[in-house]
Order: sequence, then structure tokens, then C-alpha cells
Amino acid sequence: PLGMSADICVIGFRGGEYTSVPDLFLPRDYWEKAMELVRKERPDIRFVAVTDDPQTAATFLPAEVQITHEVGEDWRLVRYAKYLIIANSSFYILPALLNQEVRKVIAPRYWARRNTGVWSTNQNYYRQFTYI
Repeated sequence: PLGMSADICVIGFRGGEYTSVPDLFLPRDYWEKAMELVRKERPDIRFVAVTDDPQTAATFLPAEVQITHEVGEDWRLVRYAKYLIIANSSFYILPALLNQEVRKVIAPRYWARRNTGVWSTNQNYYRQFTYI
């Protein structure tokens, strides 16, 4: 499967109703910084985005990023990816935590309040994630 390939980074992009809530919606610089971090570790990386909102994802991510919206397959991609960049959405937590082969999970610092600088949901802090 695509997510099992070592040169694939799966991006979990959350759009939908998050786009109208500034505290929750992640800015373009989050995605850019996260992709840069993964490229430093793996220069040959390819990115695939799984999302609830393909239209918004297409406006925030580079054109070369493949975008999918197939819930079952998307969950599986997150579950088996070697590299992950995830949004502050519960959809991505369980498959990321179950993923025993993942080398790096990048997540937003402060989880649900990255844009305010206040950690609002302490239960969403996972030591194995890299927060930016």
C-alpha cells in the first residue's frame, strides 16, 4: 500500500468547519514548516494528503501533493505511513498512535489552540510526536 512506502509522508489536512474557526484551522506556514522538517530527514520524500476537504487542501498545499478523500483508505494510510504530518483532529490520533512503523509524526504545538499559544487539551499531548 502507498502509505507503507518509506518515501511517502502522509499529510492529515483538516478543513471543513475548521476553516471558520481561527483557533483550530492551521495556517499555511504550519504545513510548509512541517514539510520542510520531513524533507531534511528524507530529501526524496513524496507527500500525499488525506482530508475531509480536498478543495481547501488544494489551496494550502503545493500542487505536487496528491490529495485523497476516501475515509477508510485515508485512515489506513495514516495507520501505516512512515512519516506523518497531522492536523489537530481526532481522526488522525488513533491511527498515528497505532502505527508501529512510523519514524516521525509532526503535530501542531498546543493541539487545538496552536494559533493562540495556549495548550488547551493536555490529553492530546503525546511524547512520540514532534510538535511545531
